[in-house]
Amino acid sequence: MDILQMLFPPVAKARLRGDIAELNRVALGCAAEALPDAKRAALWAACCEAAADLVSQLFVKNSDKTLNWGLQRHRRKLNGQRLAAIYWWMLLYQLVLFRNRGIDGYDRAADFDALCDAADEVMAQFIALPHIGAAHPGAWEERWRTQVCLEAALGIYNSTMRALGIGINADARILCVSLFTSATERAFDAATKPAVLRALSDP
Repeated sequence: MDILQMLFPPVAKARLRGDIAELNRVALGCAAEALPDAKRAALWAACCEAAADLVSQLFVKNSDKTLNWGLQRHRRKLNGQRLAAIYWWMLLYQLVLFRNRGIDGYDRAADFDALCDAADEVMAQFIALPHIGAAHPGAWEERWRTQVCLEAALGIYNSTMRALGIGINADARILCVSLFTSATERAFDAATKPAVLRALSDP
């Protein structure tokens, strides 16, 4: 392996981390206008951070070994349009987690609808920014708003593989989606919920 080959992976990872951070920055900025209510803004911020973490775990480095769809070797297939789509799906997935698992003090129906409106604004922003180069991907399925977490995770897995032109191994998919769902449900309860409640309690 020559020096360029040794140097390229860290450079590529750093660039991808920067691209994910940029998408997250845009998404976080949408809260100011779309979600002026501080309570909903706190939930939105936690969902954005969790979505960015998921994309990073799948494509850059997975500190949680159960979050492994074999995508790190396919990083070169990512472009602005595909990365924006996958980040957006992961953001919508956080909303599905919220609707299914809830957080004390929040209305699962009304707050979910408000955050869905904010997510629509995020994609509009992605499309409007030339340096992102996004095109609206649509949700993974038309009925995504009523799905349980496992159904949503399966839909996102299928959509991600199709977006990247990767063949789907049906046997591997079962395990990947099952582990992903369990890991993200745990993370929502152990990280997202506390982050929201901490943000609300800070003076």
